Amino acid sequence: MVETYLNGNMSVFRGLYHELNKNARKDFIDFLLSEVEPIYWREILKHTI
Repeated sequence: MVETYLNGNMSVFRGLYHELNKNARKDFIDFLLSEVEPIYWREILKHTI
């Protein structure tokens, strides 16, 4: 999903995120904060809301 975001596919990214169940969303946010460069956090989080 992060690669989808970084490639500029915002609508695809948003759709994928909203297909995740509640626990998977939490896991994704945990992954985001531990594995993705902090420079991308804000923009990715904006697109998940």
